[in-house]
Amino acid sequence: MTTCDTVVICAELTELAPLVNRSWLRECLSHRHQDSYTPEDPRKALPTPVTEVSGLGFYPLDFPEVPSGILAVQSGVGTVNAARATTIAIEVLGAKQVLYSGTAGGLAKDSQVGEIIFGDTYVFHSADATVFGYLPGQLPGMPTSYSGDQRLLTIAGHRLKAMGQNKRAIADSFITPPDQTPGFISPSEENQSSQAFAALQDVPVRCGTIATGDSFITDKNVTEIRETFPTALAAEMESAAAAQVSYLSDTPFLAVRCISDLCSPDGQDIYHGNSAVCGAIAAAATICLLQSA
Repeated sequence: MTTCDTVVICAELTELAPLVNRSWLRECLSHRHQDSYTPEDPRKALPTPVTEVSGLGFYPLDFPEVPSGILAVQSGVGTVNAARATTIAIEVLGAKQVLYSGTAGGLAKDSQVGEIIFGDTYVFHSADATVFGYLPGQLPGMPTSYSGDQRLLTIAGHRLKAMGQNKRAIADSFITPPDQTPGFISPSEENQSSQAFAALQDVPVRCGTIATGDSFITDKNVTEIRETFPTALAAEMESAAAAQVSYLSDTPFLAVRCISDLCSPDGQDIYHGNSAVCGAIAAAATICLLQSA
């Protein structure tokens, strides 16, 4: 049975393809300044899987600058699919860390389409056991929230410093150890030849809470979520489930999301127009993270 150090999980094929096919990543990123872009069938971009488990194909990343022992997989959309893929990654393939890469809806008032969110906290916006004394988003017997892995967050912070991405209220504690003076890593210290790195130079990035539930969020259901989770930056359908499985397995976890829509009345149409490009932006950020992880 194939084993690996890291598994990167994506819900959609448009999020998986740029991780496993360099040409697909290049093509999608070349359209990132357009209002909308719909690529060809992403299945054409997939290589032969390294292994298959319970119908899930696990693929190598098409980036030599990324360490070996990293595989990517499409889980499918939703919390059950996310939990299933994460469990297989950890329990069957022996992954020592798990990442989720993909798109999300923007919950913050100042969210921007194309913005990258590194999740430092994950909650279930659809969980409500408050009648039994639990907090909103907390499942009975579980923590109030799940935390992103601090080592991965620190690495992400250093990558952000190298890109000059401190302008979106990234806390010093996120990017700099307490005993060090905040400062930028020289671009010469990073792999500036990396297309993924270069593509993120002008992309807003920040760290914060990601809210998860089995609903696509539009104006019809966003108000209650924003009121209940006022600090949440993004909403999607997988990360908290993967974070819970990783928590129960004591496995480091981090989600990297790119905002594809703003949970607006036409959010689903905007999402479909932006999903490929935003999936590629999330993939580029994930690749940059893995270069140092």
